[in-house]
Amino acid sequence: MQITGEKALENILEDAIYFYKDTILDSDHIALDNLFMILDKHIHDDNFIHITGEINGGITEGGTTLTLETNIVNLPLRYTNQLKKLIWPEKEDNQVNIYMIIENVDVSQSNLKIALASSVAAYLDDAASVKIKISQWFDEQLANIVIAQNKVEENDDPENKTSDN
Repeated sequence: MQITGEKALENILEDAIYFYKDTILDSDHIALDNLFMILDKHIHDDNFIHITGEINGGITEGGTTLTLETNIVNLPLRYTNQLKKLIWPEKEDNQVNIYMIIENVDVSQSNLKIALASSVAAYLDDAASVKIKISQWFDEQLANIVIAQNKVEENDDPENKTSDN
């Protein structure tokens, strides 16, 4: 799927983006079914999509936010000023991609990590394998968050601290 630079900028500047937010229960297996259902329903839209799942209240509440977005640049759609500089309105054949975004204080210094899931065209050809890739990437990122949180807890545990006596 391709989009003109002009239409991409229109989506971003006029906020012509399909937004969906869901609450995801914190468990050993994170259920992405609702996010995938919305992605399947809106993947053909001319407007970009922003599908969010919040765990423990999301990043704003100290939890984790998982997001799937369509865009032509690997930058979250909320970064309007930067996107305006990167998207050329005269370009006619921008490939629309699906990006995976995870936000948590333990994911990176910027609290955000973004990766390419696939192009929309590849998703339309083989949605099942792209969904597996998305699930595996989110699982890996969530596991890394748990490891980082466990290290912090170990360092804060007074039983692990040695005394100078």
